[in-house]
Amino acid sequence: MSNFSNLKDRIKGPVFSIITPFKPEDDAINWDALENYVELIYNSGGRNFYVMGYNSRFSELSWDEIKALNKFVAQKVKSLNKDNIMIVADPLHCPTKVSTEFANHAKESGADIISIICREKYYSNDQVYNHFNYIASNSEIGILVHEMPFLSGYGGPPVNYDIDLLDRLADIPNIVAVKEDAKDDEFSKKVIEKISDRTAIIISGGGKRQWLRFADIGCQSWLNGIGVFDPRLAVKFWEWYQVGEKEKYMNIINKIEVPFFDHGVKKFGWHLTIKAALESLSIMSRHERLPMLALNDKDTQEVRTLMKALPLEQVLE
Repeated sequence: MSNFSNLKDRIKGPVFSIITPFKPEDDAINWDALENYVELIYNSGGRNFYVMGYNSRFSELSWDEIKALNKFVAQKVKSLNKDNIMIVADPLHCPTKVSTEFANHAKESGADIISIICREKYYSNDQVYNHFNYIASNSEIGILVHEMPFLSGYGGPPVNYDIDLLDRLADIPNIVAVKEDAKDDEFSKKVIEKISDRTAIIISGGGKRQWLRFADIGCQSWLNGIGVFDPRLAVKFWEWYQVGEKEKYMNIINKIEVPFFDHGVKKFGWHLTIKAALESLSIMSRHERLPMLALNDKDTQEVRTLMKALPLEQVLE
């Protein structure tokens, strides 16, 4: 119990999601580029790492490859510093027993936490609670609830997690964190106020601007946006926030985050834009496996032009 509580308290500031690189010639995972990317994050000051289903391209991987990816990143991250926080994940769609298998594999691989997502159609709170409780009861690893709207089993629009359900889940000892991914400010506020006393909240979907809206009410972390292509941005933002250097940390938002999202992400979508941005900085190829398809040359050139215009070094001074 105390070990799980300690994990909750250690997740603070930027959480760096891992983008999976592929080789254009044969679609294979580019393990060398991946290793270099993890080192880039660490050498820039990143200490919280997250192999996460969507950013890490789980829809393009087999279950065996997901295990290999989880293990590779976990062992690399821990070799750099055993005190780094390492979060891995289960497949996006699978039975509860498979998620449990992945939880135990994550523990064996050296990860601290496994991110568990429930993408089955939603019918009841008990259905979801039993999913997480089974995994917690049959593993010995910290659990992050990847909380995002469900597809309703009854038809109609997506359904947010019930607040009472999250309250029940937060009482499970293994559950140490929630990735709040509803992208609904009023709902996010209710989640944070209800369960931040027991779980770390990692806000997702709106970058540093979104996190600032909730930082004072118990949201201690955010899932990186622009820090994906230049980890220094997130590290310096966190440092400056903690010492009250508002002008400096707001420059990162106004001069980098806002134009990147307004002129890149809004036009081409997050996943394709970020891969093109990483390629423009010679970090990894933008190549994707089907069913994902990378940006074409014309749109990629537009992202490259945008990246060249961003005053990265200026805002980091």
